[in-house]
Amino acid sequence: MRHIRLWQWPNLLALDAALIALVWQAAFAAALGNEVSAAAQNVLALSVWLTYMADRLYDVARRPLQQLHSTRHRFAKQYRDTLWRCWWCVLLSNIGIAFAGLTSTQLKNGTALLTLCLIYTALNQRLSRRFFPKEFCVALIYTAGVIIFLLPNASLWTPACALTLLCLTNCLMIGAKEQCIDTALQVHSLSRLPTLCITTLKITCALSLCFLDHAWLFQIGLSLGALWIIHSCQERLSVETFRVLTDSALLIGPSVAFCLQL
Repeated sequence: MRHIRLWQWPNLLALDAALIALVWQAAFAAALGNEVSAAAQNVLALSVWLTYMADRLYDVARRPLQQLHSTRHRFAKQYRDTLWRCWWCVLLSNIGIAFAGLTSTQLKNGTALLTLCLIYTALNQRLSRRFFPKEFCVALIYTAGVIIFLLPNASLWTPACALTLLCLTNCLMIGAKEQCIDTALQVHSLSRLPTLCITTLKITCALSLCFLDHAWLFQIGLSLGALWIIHSCQERLSVETFRVLTDSALLIGPSVAFCLQL
């Protein structure tokens, strides 16, 4: 494996996905005037990590190393036994935190989301060689994880839909850039759609900002703007750099909003 740079480690270990989810959870809680318990924060972060890492480990399980072109997949293949041991330890810790610190309603909602994650993982592994809309499923499940411990709240739904579209844009951009990787893995997803369809989805996400109030317009709009800037520069970026920057763009909106509030 080629030399791994410092900025790649959060992505290789799936820590960036967990951090992004936590930041957006905090943004939603602040906008709604809610407090999120430490247990809910920990369960969200650990659950996101478990889902991403399991999906990655299943991706590499039956594929030879020469079929894996991305650094994250090659890393997961090389250290799969260690990563699986860590995965089971994190799972047990997550279950313990959930039962000790979550309310009965949060446990019920979390269990429903866990079931959805398991169904997604099974269907993705079974159907991806033919076709599976993984980008849409990831965006939907990711947003559900962000808001799951803040339910019920009717004012969540409009910004949650906008966040789903933002995450979908993120996933489609990465999928389009990583087509050579998906081709080697024999994965068929929404990223294989014509460019016009993907562009239409991005424009739809931008138009959704018209329905948001000022607070959400700033946060989601800022991250969406960062995605568009990165997209315009993608020809000059390597696949690995592009993926890290595209994921990092999701942090910009809520992070800047938080700093302005200090």
